[in-house]
Amino acid sequence: TISPPRIDVVIKKRLLFALSMAEGNVPLETIAYVRVNAGNLAQFIRALISSLSENTDLYEFLSNITGGNIRAAIEFVTSFIGTPNVDVEKIVQIMNESGQYRIPLHEFTKSALLGDYSHYNPDTSIALNIYDISSPDSKEHFLISILLAYLESKGDHLDNDGFCLTERLLEELQNLGFTSDQICSSLRRCTNKKLIETSQRVTFEEDINGTLIGDMPDSFRVTSVGAYHFKRWLGVFTYFDAMVFDTPILDKEVREHMAININSFAIECRHKRAEEFRNYLQEIWKDISNKPKYFNFEELVHDGNE
Repeated sequence: TISPPRIDVVIKKRLLFALSMAEGNVPLETIAYVRVNAGNLAQFIRALISSLSENTDLYEFLSNITGGNIRAAIEFVTSFIGTPNVDVEKIVQIMNESGQYRIPLHEFTKSALLGDYSHYNPDTSIALNIYDISSPDSKEHFLISILLAYLESKGDHLDNDGFCLTERLLEELQNLGFTSDQICSSLRRCTNKKLIETSQRVTFEEDINGTLIGDMPDSFRVTSVGAYHFKRWLGVFTYFDAMVFDTPILDKEVREHMAININSFAIECRHKRAEEFRNYLQEIWKDISNKPKYFNFEELVHDGNE
């Protein structure tokens, strides 16, 4: 067998080649014998190469959120270079002045969550809003997180390949107070966004109303994409900031208070909205009496406080 190449090695080689092209050392194929020196692009690529070399969190992010798919990782880095949600001008300016800039993880996260849009769009983002709900039941905000945590936790509910029987999964979540419709809706959404995978490797289609339909497969298991969602994203500012506009807020007073300065992109307003969203979820979590042992929302929020 031939092992797949490491994502970090492939990305670095691609970026080094792109840097040579931007510096004019390699002729562009589309216009033979014409060399281009794109100074600003070269500076941005240098920042990207050095950041990926020095920050292991970036490669953990790339490897997990793409499920180890080399092509998906390359496509993400390509889109990151051109996304309007990254302040390229700032990065180039700092590179020209000091010769170095370390791209932080939250800039990669923001690019992954928002893509080319100002707000999170579930149809185009590679991420799933795990706080979204299908019914006016506040505890459903935590259904997907609990589902992922259960599939990720060790125990006799998993077989040797990490799959959990659908019947066992439904029983566990119903014992926690969730309905069959809520669970099946979450399973279908998670499957189509690749947070979990089925034993039959199937996805679900939409009906004319946009609702995901299809028979439930025999079993499910969590993917690295799903594990990254609830272990790394669930409690951090960037994720709260993106999902606050896509999540139904069932408390009218909280919703009206969060709507103040709703059109503002100022960091102060965004930070305040994210904190209020987090506090709203924490209050709901406190009121849940039947909490599973394998998932603790407060711990994950504490990990994301910094």
